[in-house]
Amino acid sequence: MTQTALLLCATHNDLGLIRALKKLGYYIIATGTKIDPLGHNWVDEWILADYSDKEKILSIAKEKNIDVICQCCNDFGIYTASYVAEKIGLPGYDPYETILTLHNKDKFKAFAKEYDIVTPEALYFTSEEEAMRVIPQMKLPIIVKPVDASAGNGIGKVEDAEDIEGAVRHAFENSRASRIVAEPYITGKQYGFCTFLLNKKVVAVASNNEYSFENPYRVEVDTWPADKFEECKDTLISQIEKMAEILNLNDGIFHLQYIYADGKPWIIEVMRRVLGNMYSVLSNPLNGFDWDYWETRAKCGLDCSGFPVNMEQKGFYAYKTVLAQENGIIETIKVPDEYRNFIFDEYWVKKTGDEIINCLNEPIGFLFMMFRNRAEMEDVLITNYRCDLVTMKG
Repeated sequence: MTQTALLLCATHNDLGLIRALKKLGYYIIATGTKIDPLGHNWVDEWILADYSDKEKILSIAKEKNIDVICQCCNDFGIYTASYVAEKIGLPGYDPYETILTLHNKDKFKAFAKEYDIVTPEALYFTSEEEAMRVIPQMKLPIIVKPVDASAGNGIGKVEDAEDIEGAVRHAFENSRASRIVAEPYITGKQYGFCTFLLNKKVVAVASNNEYSFENPYRVEVDTWPADKFEECKDTLISQIEKMAEILNLNDGIFHLQYIYADGKPWIIEVMRRVLGNMYSVLSNPLNGFDWDYWETRAKCGLDCSGFPVNMEQKGFYAYKTVLAQENGIIETIKVPDEYRNFIFDEYWVKKTGDEIINCLNEPIGFLFMMFRNRAEMEDVLITNYRCDLVTMKG
């Protein structure tokens, strides 16, 4: 008898999960407030429901008598999936409180301090008044963040005292939990470090440089593998395995972001979910296996003992997020000729005639590229960065 999987979202970032669920033979019910055209074609049933509403999703899970629940590419998706799994006894997920500890910045900072995880020490606040009493006493520059937002939403760097109030207000406005953190701003290069845990041990790594141009807090270009991988891998793997042991983590993806400064990696974010910007389109060929398939097996509670253990990263890969320079109606989208020799795939979220409301956070498309070496990759995408792929009407 075919089993039923509840997938919490079906946008472009979740297509790999849909393919994996199909490969595993599940009947797929997807939720969300929007759905990618491909996602709509591939799932068996779609229910209009906000996946961040834990009780609503729990009600759907019970009504549909689901067998497994599959998170999506969003922190609120992993919150809900873990919550529902815990409530009705589904496999594959860490306890709900563990997920909150890892994904809520204030809870993670407290955990990191207690167990000596290398991360900038932060102060936490539950009201603007409290924040405004304490933050002016901090040494600048600092960075202020909501505890529960992603994709750079609500983040602000403060270099001058007169900017503190605006940064605090902006962070609170973007926090559903009405909590923020403030921590020292570390100057350095930012990286991603995606691992797969099997029996609490790291058995695969995809590492990448992260570049932000138009929006300083939203990653726009990733390049694989990271140029500081050898310097950082032992420290980061040991830190991840330490957290896995302390928290008794289940199999599956454990991703972190870090800044390399003062000769060491400083962990700034951790997460237990698939990644945005269609990350696996490039991590799959880099490592030689399907990350989404194995993450889906893990979250469905299936045996992962056959995981193709592989710590190697082969090749040079990158994606570029295509963004508009301003809000309005898209008039043209043109990929430069100098990109064409390197593109092996592309995916378009928007098209000509579509409206852009928030140009700093609305991807128009993604270009996936392969290069012969790191120097070529950095020359094309970083040294000769292009921001003129999109023109707007009027």
